[in-house]
Amino acid sequence: MSQIDAYTATLTESRAPKILKKADNYDMKKSRYSKMTTCALAGIEGVPIEIELCLMAGLPAFDLGGNCDSTVKESRDRVRAAISNSFYVFPKGKVLASYSPAAFPKSGTAFDLALALSVLEASGQITRPRGAPEIAAFGELSLDGRVNTIPGILNRLLTLEKAGIREVIGPPCEFDCSKYLSNCTYYVVSNLTEAVEIYSGIVPAKKVIAKRQIDLQSIDKHKKSNSASVLNRLAGQEAGIRAITIAAAGWHPLLLMGAPGCGKTSLAAAVAEILPPLSDEETLEVLLVEQIADVATHRKKPQERPFRRPHHTITASALLGGGVPPKLGECTLAHCGVLFLDELTEVKPKALDVLREPMELREIHLARSSWRITYPADFLLIAACNPCRCGERLEADGDCRCSEYSVERHLDRISGPLYDRFDLVSQLNRVKAPTLEASLQQNNESRAVKIKASVESAWERQKKRCERLGTQFYFNSLIPAEDLLSFMQMNEDCLKFISELAAKMCFSFRSFHSVLRVARTIADLRSADVVTEEDLALALDYRLALPSIMSERSDIA
Repeated sequence: MSQIDAYTATLTESRAPKILKKADNYDMKKSRYSKMTTCALAGIEGVPIEIELCLMAGLPAFDLGGNCDSTVKESRDRVRAAISNSFYVFPKGKVLASYSPAAFPKSGTAFDLALALSVLEASGQITRPRGAPEIAAFGELSLDGRVNTIPGILNRLLTLEKAGIREVIGPPCEFDCSKYLSNCTYYVVSNLTEAVEIYSGIVPAKKVIAKRQIDLQSIDKHKKSNSASVLNRLAGQEAGIRAITIAAAGWHPLLLMGAPGCGKTSLAAAVAEILPPLSDEETLEVLLVEQIADVATHRKKPQERPFRRPHHTITASALLGGGVPPKLGECTLAHCGVLFLDELTEVKPKALDVLREPMELREIHLARSSWRITYPADFLLIAACNPCRCGERLEADGDCRCSEYSVERHLDRISGPLYDRFDLVSQLNRVKAPTLEASLQQNNESRAVKIKASVESAWERQKKRCERLGTQFYFNSLIPAEDLLSFMQMNEDCLKFISELAAKMCFSFRSFHSVLRVARTIADLRSADVVTEEDLALALDYRLALPSIMSERSDIA
């Protein structure tokens, strides 16, 4: 043996793990078996997966079964290379792995680490200490044995904890998971060798939650409060500010309609600023959504509500989600936050109409040939559009060039069933110079604080009302039809007033209930328990805004 070969052999022996057994010691005439728990994703929920692995005598082969797609089957080569490059020995003979439950389709690279540990245990190279609790593992392996991060780490941890797993090995996470885990310890590893050491108990297990934790204090230092920044740009737009306040207070879908430059986009951005922060439960829900999303979220604080603003060329599948493998849509990414659809009349009607069910059910049910998935979609829809092609139809001094047929064709892109789901429709006009100058002299910062406080107060009133009535918490926009009268607290004269108007205007049941819900929110904003005729009349004005646009130009003339 040459000096170079001797040096290489010595180096390999020194770097090899102490628990490595020689392949010559394997008795391939005997079947060896191991079982490992890992976790897959179905929507934002996890699904525990068991990997059963058996080594058998026969020609060399590595087979995977249990409804695995091509991405899972590709792990055979990654696992083989990772084991070899980590100075372990990949067993000879036939290797058979089965993923259960077999009815659930498996995809992705999250099973690599669990599969590698199963191979090593079945071949006798590693052993779990006697009496140690059951342990699970997930993570993607590189060819050199590194453990790469995967989507949905927190989702998988919570699922495994519910399944009774008390120890989990996995890749680094970007944030601190510890406050969301009560009976589960998460061991972060950077390579296969570290995973083996923790699994075998050779090195005292050290609890490591995250490789890099978010420093919330540093974020707060660099991000100053800007609650009034958007509202300052909306000085004088009283109608719009009133509309977004009602929408935020009752979680009501809002359609803003006005000329270009009147402040529709700024009003939508202001909605996200006046909404109260996420609760602890909502923060976890949003975090679980972001964990499996492969797009930027742009949230700077954990309690900041999502604000999604997709382009008007968005497709139906991009709104709802779908594909193979399934991806999240904008409706789910806006969960517990605001979904802003600008240029609503430019969005394809087919894409708009898919919003009907999420606006009613607050979740999305997707079904394809091999899987069924439910995504959360409790978002506040804010939409904006021009009243006509040129945008000048609502301006008294504007020069609208659109014919009646053109206006009808423009607005017909919003289908009747979708429009019927907007609780609020606000017509906006450009702010005149004298009004703008006078409003700029006001203290808009203090007003922004008051608006946010009024919204928070309205939310608190809704929570207390639900507690008093013994029901689960509902925003006013989501009050069940059978409970409306008990939530409304209005006298018989008010009920007769709105019932006669609804019959005269041929309201649908949805429109009638929408007016009642908006009136309930208006009363909450003025800290009143009883809904009055004035509240109902104002709610009715928001309901009748769109049909009046058709005759607006003739009235102006």
